[in-house]
Amino acid sequence: MNLPRLYALTDEDLVPNHRLLDKVEVVLEAGVRLLQVRFKNTPHEEQNRLGKELRELTSAYGALFILNDFPEVARSVAADGVHLGAQDPRVDFTRKLLGPKAIIGVSCYDQIERITQWGSGDISYLGIASPYPSPTKAKVSPGLDTFRNLIVEARVPVYAIGGITPSRVGEMIKAGCHGVAVISAIFGVDDPAKAIKEFLSELAGYPNE
Repeated sequence: MNLPRLYALTDEDLVPNHRLLDKVEVVLEAGVRLLQVRFKNTPHEEQNRLGKELRELTSAYGALFILNDFPEVARSVAADGVHLGAQDPRVDFTRKLLGPKAIIGVSCYDQIERITQWGSGDISYLGIASPYPSPTKAKVSPGLDTFRNLIVEARVPVYAIGGITPSRVGEMIKAGCHGVAVISAIFGVDDPAKAIKEFLSELAGYPNE
C-alpha cells in the first residue's frame, strides 16, 4: 500500500471528544488522507461510538483511518488499521485479529533494537522520534545524525514524529523518512487548513520514490 506522506494524529488534550468529529472533518477537507485517532482516556464504549462515526467520515473523503492502541476497537469500527506502542498488544496477535490487509504501525522512539526487529511482512510502517522536542509529550530527541542512522536500519516506511512543522519537512524527507506524523502543528493551531496546505506544499517538493 502506498501510504500518504502527511499523517495527522489527534490528541485528546488538544481536541476533546465533543469537538473531534468537526475538527477531523476540517482536516480531511483540507487534504489529510491518513488519520490516526488517539484515545488515551476514553472508555471503550465511547471509542466504539466515535470510531464508527469517524469511519463514515474518513470513508467519505477516501482517507485511511488508524486507531491507536486498541486492535479490538479497530476491528469493531472497521478501521484500516492500528498503531501500537511499546506497551500495546503484540503485533502477531494484532495481525491475526485484523487480517493481512490491515495497516499496522509501531512506535520505535529512538530504539535501534525495535527498529531492526520489524520487516515488511510484520508491519506497514514505523514511527521514529524526530530530532525535535515535542510540544505534546516528553520524549528523547536523537541528534540528526543519529536519526539518519536509525532510518537506515528500517526495512519499512518511516514517519518522523514530534515537533514537526512545515519548515522541518524537508530535513526529515532528506534524512530518509517516507513522511511526517503531525499532532500539534495541525490540531493545536488556529487554522489547521492553512497548516495542512503548507505541509502538503512542502511534501510536494520531494517526489515520492
